[in-house]
Amino acid sequence: MGGVLVALELVQIASILVKAGMYISVLLAAGSVINIWLLTELDAAASRRLRRLAVWSALLGVVFSALTIPLRAAFFYGGIGGALDPMMLQIALSSPLGLSAATHILGLLAIATVAFNRSGARIFAMLGVALVAISFTLRGHATNDPRLALSTLFVIHILAASFWIGGFFPLYDMVGRGNAAAVRTVERFGQAALVMVGLLVGAGSVILVILAGNPIAVLTQPWGQFLALKLAVVALLLGLAGLNKLRLTPALAKTGEGAPLRTSIQWEAAAFILILLVTATFTSTVAPEHAG
Repeated sequence: MGGVLVALELVQIASILVKAGMYISVLLAAGSVINIWLLTELDAAASRRLRRLAVWSALLGVVFSALTIPLRAAFFYGGIGGALDPMMLQIALSSPLGLSAATHILGLLAIATVAFNRSGARIFAMLGVALVAISFTLRGHATNDPRLALSTLFVIHILAASFWIGGFFPLYDMVGRGNAAAVRTVERFGQAALVMVGLLVGAGSVILVILAGNPIAVLTQPWGQFLALKLAVVALLLGLAGLNKLRLTPALAKTGEGAPLRTSIQWEAAAFILILLVTATFTSTVAPEHAG
């Protein structure tokens, strides 16, 4: 793993940063819409701020998704100059990445319609969420065999991850109020998280087995070492989620004091961003070799 990081070239570094930005903005946009639909206890101000976050995240996601094309062209070319080469750009647009990026952008533009705060716009935005999830199945490891199984697992994984990252802002926002609506919001999110986190971990585990075979043997590969780092941060994230549910949420309900829970949510968000950065790094630099 260390050798991979030391050998990073300019195009790879740029690809990692753009891909991480794409992951964060796209999942945040989709997750914000999911939580607008789920967290019915949000007051008008919190709902308005969450819609605004969904729109700005979607627009930022459009920019990052578009940037993946010239960066892939630069990769094909063997240098940053390829980002402006018409032939390399055409090849990148014609690749699975081009189709995935186009689907990303279409889904994100649909998500941005949530700004209108109408029932029809929310339905359209949820269709955008579905498109965003599907877009991740159009490239990379999701196109391997068995494709249908992997595509289904990736959709589940992306939706569950979107739900989680999209919940941080509205929870942080509502917890600051320390009222009954804040408690109900956190409790509703916690109930849904029991299912979503199970789907996230379960789908991710099956994807790992399909792609890499023996999980122990995978640790000898740089890909597996990056994955082990990611899983360590996921374990930390799960620990924080458990702390929130078992101790900090009951404390909020009892005393109305939300500062400890807000601090924990901040740490959760930081851990999630780190997970996405690690994911962007190993998906941009190394690929799994099937072990066993």
